[in-house]
Order: sequence, then structure tokens, then C-alpha cells
Amino acid sequence: MYEETTIAAIATAPGEGGIGIIRISGDGAADVGDRIFRMKSGRSFRTAEPQKLCYGHVVRDGSFVDEGLGVYMKGPHSYTGEDVVEIQIHGSGEALRETLSLALSAGAVLAERGEFTKRAFLNGRIDLAQAEAVMDIITARGSAALTQAESHLAGALSRYVHTVRDSLKDLITKLEVTIDYPEEDIEDLTREEIQSGLRAIREPMEALLARSERGRIIREGLRTAIVGRPNAGKSSLLNALLQEDRAIVTDIPGTTRDTIEESIRIGGVPLVLMDTAGLRHTDNQVEKIGIERARQSMQRADLILAVLDGSRPLAEEDRQLLASIRDRQAIVILNKYDLPQEITVQDVQAIAGAVPVISLSAQYGSGIDELEEALRKLTEEQNAESGRELFLTNLRHVELVRKALLAVNRALSSCGLGMPADCIAVDLTESWNALGEITGDTVDDELIASIFSNFCVGK
Repeated sequence: MYEETTIAAIATAPGEGGIGIIRISGDGAADVGDRIFRMKSGRSFRTAEPQKLCYGHVVRDGSFVDEGLGVYMKGPHSYTGEDVVEIQIHGSGEALRETLSLALSAGAVLAERGEFTKRAFLNGRIDLAQAEAVMDIITARGSAALTQAESHLAGALSRYVHTVRDSLKDLITKLEVTIDYPEEDIEDLTREEIQSGLRAIREPMEALLARSERGRIIREGLRTAIVGRPNAGKSSLLNALLQEDRAIVTDIPGTTRDTIEESIRIGGVPLVLMDTAGLRHTDNQVEKIGIERARQSMQRADLILAVLDGSRPLAEEDRQLLASIRDRQAIVILNKYDLPQEITVQDVQAIAGAVPVISLSAQYGSGIDELEEALRKLTEEQNAESGRELFLTNLRHVELVRKALLAVNRALSSCGLGMPADCIAVDLTESWNALGEITGDTVDDELIASIFSNFCVGK
């Protein structure tokens, strides 16, 4: 049982730093802390004022290991809901390992991955959706992802789930009353009332699922495929955006044979840049595989940067590429702007439609600022949306909402077909249970263990 063990772990990231933290949680946290930390005031953690930092030293056999600050947080007013002691010392890896070793020798056991947050969940401090948001904050790759994660931690998703579940529960209760007590003088729900209630539940769920793709972009980044013919300057463009020589650049067509992925942050959402093999007809089997992967990257991409050699007239491959990006989110790059130009904006838009066109020289860096500004506008739109609306950024949540919506749709279909009330109630109960898995109200121990196993140690 958790109440019988006191756990400890290093709560700060590996490596050297200004400050390192040892976290201890459990009924014996204060006792463990007193055995390894001596306050200058001579007080113990149990007699110290809670939530107040106290100066002192980590000690081993009467000698100092390091100086630092200790704080006692009495449960339930702590992160885990239990008694917690945190000791802040210098961020030396050796000092932190030594302090942790002392805590384990003093009676604590090493915390498992995510065990502090797991205890917070089991002790009712946060629900499962909020617990997962903790890890989302830690792994946020941009300000938009951080905004959504903080919103989920504050309970925005949980409140939505509770509201929908309450509506489902109300319908289920009314249906079951008519099923269990048919002889009582209770007015039955009409099919129109049931359908109206279900549509009121379905509409916001559909809207939330429709935004799930933008939620993925906020969490993972905007998948951006850099495509074009060989020697159009795709690898040079990647290097210019990254400001480093990540891709090999030569005058030999077909140098890039495979897809190269790198991330860059421009604005609030990271871009996952994919430099691809040049699109052309070839008999080389290795190059053919690279070209096929380039086409697959285009299909998966959220944004396409179509690179054309502006110093050469449009080739058939260029025309095919421009036709394929019509109605896609794309930017056309007329590269090699330092040379006399053979392609105009009108040439491009006659084939691709009203797509943005930017002229630049990837080799010399001129025009890169204009491209970065266009990319920044795209990511800032995603960032702004992240602060206004609720998004599903977790695939587990997406699948559970989808499962709940399918059950609601089945209930609507059953209602329209004149099926008995108990058949409708079964589907509504399935929807209610699926949504409960998001917050942990209807989740099993095995799934809980699986979720927290993905956390870092110390959190």
C-alpha cells in the first residue's frame, strides 16, 4: 500500500545545473528528511513551518555533503497529497546521487516512473487527464502545446468530460426508471426528447473531434515536406532554415536519396522539416525508393514547401508538383533568385492556384527572412487558436471520445428505429464509460500503470 512506503527520487533533469532537487513523499517523509538534512535553526521538519524554505546542510555521518534549502509540505496540501519533503542543493550530479542514496538508507525506497504524479491521482489531488497533462507540460515542444497542456492541467478537458457524462447519466437514469418501474405513474421520455438530448451531446463531441487534427499539430508540430526536382535547392533550403549544414549539398542531381527530418521552432508551433529526394523519373532502384518516400511525405504533410529552380523554365515534373498542391496548405519557393529568373508568380499560380510564392536564394540566404515570416504567421495562427479553444492533444483521449461518439450515434439510430429503451440505455452507458476513462473514473489498474510508466522518474 502506498501509505506504508515513503518514496524518494531526484526531481530535476540529469546533468549539471544551478539547483538540484530531491523529492521525498509518504508518511515517513519528515523522518527521512530529518535523518539526512540538518536545519541551521536546529528544528526538525515536523516542527518547522510547512511550505517555508529552511537553510541547512545535507549530512553524512556528521559531515556536510552540501548546503541547501529544505521545505516540508504536510499532506494533503502537497503535490502528491501526502507528506512531502523537498531538499534543494547545488545541481551537482554527484551531490544529488549522494543525497538520494542517503534518503534510501534512511528508510525511503526509490520512486518508480511517474510515481509522485500517480500518488497525486490516487489520492484525489488530480484526475487522470490532469495527470497526463503534467507530462505534456514537461514534453511541450512549443508555446501552443504548453498552453493546451496547462489548460488541461487546470481542468478544462475534465470539466468538459464531466458535463457530457452528467448529461448522459441524466438520460440513462430517466430511461432506466421507465424500464424498471413500468407500472408506476411516471411520464415516459418521448423519442423526440431522447433524440434532442442525444443531439445536444453529439454536436460538441463532433466539434471536439474535428479539432483533434489541429491538436496533433499543436502537440507534435507542423509536418512540413520540402519537395521539388533534383538540384532545385531543397537541401540548401533545409540548411538555411536550420542555420547549419544538416543535409549534403552538391551539384550532382539525386544526392538526397532518403527523407531527412529535423525540427525547428518558428512562432508558437514547431515545424518538423522533411527534406526529400528529388522528384524525377529514374531507373536507379535506390533513388526510386527515395522518390516514393518523398511522395508519401507529401501525402502525410500538413504543409508543403514546393521548391522550384526559378532560373530554369518549368519542367513537366514542376507542373505535376504544382498541380498536386492545389487546395493543399503550401508555399512555393522560387529558389536561385540570385540568377536571372525564368518562372514568374503568374506561371506558378496559373497551375497551383492562389498559393503564396516566395523568391529567395537558399545558397546565399537572401529572402529567407520573408519565408520565416510566412511560416511564423502559420504557426502563430495555431498558437492563437490553442488559447481560445479546447483541443484533444492526446491520442488516447481522441480514441475514447471517438468511441463515446460512436455509441451515441448508435443510440440515436436505435431511437429512430423504435428500439426498446433498454437497448438505447446500453449504448449510452458505453459512451458514459468511455468518457470516464479519460478522467480515470472508469479506468482499470493495468491501464493506469501503463500510463504512468511513460513518465520520467522524479515526476
